[in-house]
Amino acid sequence: MSRNNFINTSLGVLAGFIFFRNGLPDIFNVKDIFTSPGSEQVLVGMAGNRDSTYSLVRKAVELAGGMDFIKKGDSVLIKPNLNTGDPPPASTNPEVVYEVIRIVKEKKPSRIIVGDKSSFWSDTLSCMKQNGLYDVIKQAGAEVFPFEEDKWISVKPTNATNWKNGFKIPKIIKEVNHIISIPVLKTHSIATFSMAIKNWVGIISPKDRTLGLHLFNKKEPVFGNMLAEIHLARKPSFIVTDCTKAFTEEGPSKGKVVEPNIVYATSDIVANDIIGLSLLKSLGTEDRIQNISVWEHPQIKRAAELGLGINSNSNLKLRYSGIDDIKTIVLNISDLPLKMLLGW
Repeated sequence: MSRNNFINTSLGVLAGFIFFRNGLPDIFNVKDIFTSPGSEQVLVGMAGNRDSTYSLVRKAVELAGGMDFIKKGDSVLIKPNLNTGDPPPASTNPEVVYEVIRIVKEKKPSRIIVGDKSSFWSDTLSCMKQNGLYDVIKQAGAEVFPFEEDKWISVKPTNATNWKNGFKIPKIIKEVNHIISIPVLKTHSIATFSMAIKNWVGIISPKDRTLGLHLFNKKEPVFGNMLAEIHLARKPSFIVTDCTKAFTEEGPSKGKVVEPNIVYATSDIVANDIIGLSLLKSLGTEDRIQNISVWEHPQIKRAAELGLGINSNSNLKLRYSGIDDIKTIVLNISDLPLKMLLGW
């Protein structure tokens, strides 16, 4: 047994003993967990058990610190997950996108754009209409912006060592003041999982997805490294993850559907995916996720290594509301400090 597996197994056994014998430690009964005084922290807000999807989104954003980073007159691009026109969780729930647009509008930006590029064989506008996003975007007063209608510009970010020739992104990615990513919680047949890091494939050109990213090449860790390195071109300012429905098997377009009815938000791509993987584990998912530390996935490791997000649980602060199974989610974050498990 490897050192990490031994530690994870030991902690899991110990935690199980504590929970079944003594119930939930007091530290889990507060609204904030993973606080570590003196360290710089990233806040994640998670909301569940609300009366509507709209209230879930608003509560999660509030718990994550809100969107005051958007100033009056800024331009904002909202990037959902729209690989195909299939309904959620294959693509982002239109109600989640609608409420994010409403929250952004309250900051009085000059422009709100909702854009993506669907899979290389698909027309994005058609997918938006099939999924229901098109009507929602129009109703909310934002712009519909299929990336294939923009100019593709070449970028070759420093440290993107797995992209030897760089890649192309739509010009709008460099022009807007802020980008808000709205991924979906789901497993993925090629990438293992699709959340904030994987959602960024939608900003690269179709050619780069096939020839550069080797979309159908499952070789790791190169594939995961390439996913992380896309963010060297630009990171999202904020992420709102749609877990109203999720795939716990297969994906990205078809799979086993569950309905956690949760939304969470953060400004950090690594924190986002760590929490999402922990949530997937609590729901019961594929062995390739269930049986590995959330920190051991190549796309997570590379993003942390590049400084694109947090690299330790000590930098993570989770604020939650209405999450019934919070202890299971928390325990699935593999390098949980022993003192926290004991409630000391």
